[in-house]
Amino acid sequence: MLPTKFTLLAIAAFSGIHAFSQIRTESAILRSAGELHAVKQRVAYEKLKTLAVEKRWALSIQDKNGGIAILQGTDAYGNPVYLITDNNSDAAATISTNKLYSGGSLGLSLSGSSSSMLNKVALWDGGNVLTTHQDLTGRITNKDLASVILHSTHVAGTMMGSGAGNPLARGMAYGLPKLITHDFDDHISEMMSEAPNLLISNHSYGEIGGWFVNQNEGNRWEFWGPYNRNEDPRFGFYSSDTQVWDSIAYNAPYYLIVKSSGNNRSLKGPAVGQPYWRYNSSGVMADAGNRPAGISSNDGYDIITTYGTAKNILTVGAVYPLTAGYTGASSVTIAPFSSWGPTDDGRIKPDIVADGVGLLSTSNAGNTLYASLNGTSMSTPNISGSLALLQEYYAQKHGGAFMRSATLRGLIIHTADEAGPAAGPDYQFGWGLANIAKAATTITDDFESAKKQIIQEKVLNNGTTYTIGVTARDGEPLTATICWTDPKGSVTPNGTLNDPTPKLVHDLDLRVSLASDGTMYYPWKLDRTNPSAAATKGDNIVDNVEKIEIPNPVAGKTYVITVSHKTSLARGSQAFSLIVSGVASVVTGIQNVDATNIALTVSPNPSKGKFVTEFTVTKKADLHISVLNSIGQKAYEASYPGFVGHFNKTIEVPQLAPGMYMLRILHDNKSYLKKLVIR
Repeated sequence: MLPTKFTLLAIAAFSGIHAFSQIRTESAILRSAGELHAVKQRVAYEKLKTLAVEKRWALSIQDKNGGIAILQGTDAYGNPVYLITDNNSDAAATISTNKLYSGGSLGLSLSGSSSSMLNKVALWDGGNVLTTHQDLTGRITNKDLASVILHSTHVAGTMMGSGAGNPLARGMAYGLPKLITHDFDDHISEMMSEAPNLLISNHSYGEIGGWFVNQNEGNRWEFWGPYNRNEDPRFGFYSSDTQVWDSIAYNAPYYLIVKSSGNNRSLKGPAVGQPYWRYNSSGVMADAGNRPAGISSNDGYDIITTYGTAKNILTVGAVYPLTAGYTGASSVTIAPFSSWGPTDDGRIKPDIVADGVGLLSTSNAGNTLYASLNGTSMSTPNISGSLALLQEYYAQKHGGAFMRSATLRGLIIHTADEAGPAAGPDYQFGWGLANIAKAATTITDDFESAKKQIIQEKVLNNGTTYTIGVTARDGEPLTATICWTDPKGSVTPNGTLNDPTPKLVHDLDLRVSLASDGTMYYPWKLDRTNPSAAATKGDNIVDNVEKIEIPNPVAGKTYVITVSHKTSLARGSQAFSLIVSGVASVVTGIQNVDATNIALTVSPNPSKGKFVTEFTVTKKADLHISVLNSIGQKAYEASYPGFVGHFNKTIEVPQLAPGMYMLRILHDNKSYLKKLVIR
């Protein structure tokens, strides 16, 4: 993490961005911000080296597994901040990437080799990649002067190694023409500069948080929380650096940052009563005696540090490989080191999981050598390389045009295989195990004239809704997902522990209703106060992705999908992506309408359960009115056959508990929504 004043300068460079930035890359703004940040970083680093000598801080340290941590700056307490690296055929099988290859069951023959993918994928890591390795020769562009290390070489191989020397070590996008690589010393300014031309970048590193084993000092246990604190506030924290990553993503709407969740869950610290070290009040690492009972152990929920908590990125956890492929939720086992969410405001992290155990890939030890490593560092390139294939395929189908990053992120979440102990997302596996083949099939189906699946990229303007009607396919679930790249959130004050304030700026809402009777379906959501609890369905007010699953829809019936927003959109509009599966047909009679089209009013609102509903319709048709609770259950309903004209009636629902409800008007195959607040 860079010193605060320099990070804030980078953030300030993003001020004054217009709504166009949601669909247009702001190249000039990103590049100028990157140049400014780079200059400030060089000055800051010279000061940091002087401080490191004074405080006896090493410029780099190594953990017990060989991970490299490099000094980056200081935190709010004056303590050092280090970024650390998080430590292939089975990986491809686990998330079904192999089905996209030549000879794969989808018949797509994808490898990332299309000329459109040249210089579209990048890697930031702890050092340089061995460019002369037989699987990588001629395809790596190292842009920084740094040492060649195992971690970077291994990650690069998992992303795009050719498998020339060992087919079992073949990377996900094994035909990718070039991979741009940087070390992570000045990653923020470099990301700003590179973002306008990139589609995907891999970041298998993160801030040290909580417990750390320092190999440089005889494998001693160190606690990296602030002085006199028993829990490290960096876990789940939305920092100024996190905010910058969200700003970069917002201003480069086709660029998806893919980040490891971290390996913190295996770093539990020494047993109570055993020796440990920590930073003292002067910012010097000192012997703290024996570990007391009260210090947290990194072994549960809320253990993803800073960058991994950004809204607009894809955060990846790790599971064991599935050599025979996915056979059900119980076949997916979380790796013992993989860090769990939530973020402090309760957002779902990690977003997705992939194979991170025992991945064979390229080694820096020699041009023909390979190594097997574990970690979310390995599951992350498993995903980022696979995403390159999806962008390649989408461009083939769409005349060279790529997906927005929100579309790609939403597509991976939409098509994930169920994992975890209960239906829906959780804070261990996120939305589940990535299924690249299912994502590719969604692209295929969307391109066909008979739309079995739908991918749409839209913009929601202030005060409007977007509506589409579909009929449900027989024997298939009906699933709808929206995803959007949200404006940067507010930075959590330094040192604040578990601040629940939502970081969501534009709160979009996804709803699906059965047109015939108005039955409402709501998206999944999780409870940060009870992180192990199963997901429920209701109004999600924290995540910038929402997913509705209807396991057994009525075949042939029309379902109305509506996207709306709460309050006012701070930027005037919000681009979003919609993915729908289980579609028999698109219903052309459903129009994009909102409540103002019929002058719908509710007064008073908020109310105590008694309010007047008033609107006007000009065509004779059956009218259905309902009040729905947060899980779509009807608290009130009334029907008026063949209604036309002015409607003015008092609705009374005194039995309703205080909270948020939805008034639903169905008329002439159109759906109108109005939020109700009961006090």
